[in-house]
Amino acid sequence: MAGTSEGNRAIETLGKIKESPVYGMVIAQFIATFLASASFLAFDRVAALSALMAGLVCLIPGGFVLAMSLRPIEPGGTGISNVIRGEAGKFALSIMLFAMVFVLIKPLDPVAFFATFIVLQLCAGIAPWMKARRRLKPH
Repeated sequence: MAGTSEGNRAIETLGKIKESPVYGMVIAQFIATFLASASFLAFDRVAALSALMAGLVCLIPGGFVLAMSLRPIEPGGTGISNVIRGEAGKFALSIMLFAMVFVLIKPLDPVAFFATFIVLQLCAGIAPWMKARRRLKPH
């Protein structure tokens, strides 16, 4: 019986993922990472790997924020502590991942890395805007 309860909680959590405002951002960044890596692969393997690394530097912290956004809000709370923890963790993970990429990945194409990183950051702003725009559109 305990397995059934845990299974139900897992299914409920998976159902809530799509409701999170962070979900669209992470999906948009994942798709953009794949497209950038595939595009750079047509020109250079190092550039493609660099684009993939930029994607990981964005996606891993974004996944952390997504996980934090799914945590239950304490009774009587506003959920702001989850937001603060999520953003602080995202910041720390981003710094750590940047350092790891620049120390461990050789060779690295900085133009491909930063171009992809900038595009992924733009995805973080464009995805919520597109979702809001879709909601406001008359049917």
